[in-house]
Amino acid sequence: MSSAVVTPELLLVSTGAKTGRRRTTPLTYFTDGDRAVVVASNYGGSRHPAWYYNVLANPRVTISAGGYTGTFVGHEASGAERDRLWNLAKSFIPSYADYERLAGGRTIPVLTFTETD
Repeated sequence: MSSAVVTPELLLVSTGAKTGRRRTTPLTYFTDGDRAVVVASNYGGSRHPAWYYNVLANPRVTISAGGYTGTFVGHEASGAERDRLWNLAKSFIPSYADYERLAGGRTIPVLTFTETD
């Protein structure tokens, strides 16, 4: 019997950076306090995923998870915050360490989402 890692998913609805169209992307996440945290791993690909650029261009997003939907603002973690969250992400999902290696030197972004009032 194989062991599977069950990770929570959210639906991120962002506005396309180039098109302005609403885009829905299912993503694995974890929480850090009252923030949702998402890793832009792109499965270890050489480029960041499209949703990452959408959030940078238009940080106000809608997130649905666990029967709840709200409006959030995305922020790319950097420095010590990014390092802490990245290590936390790898502790939850060990395959992120493989993605880091496969990314060929690309620093995998970590984004946080804080709910707006």
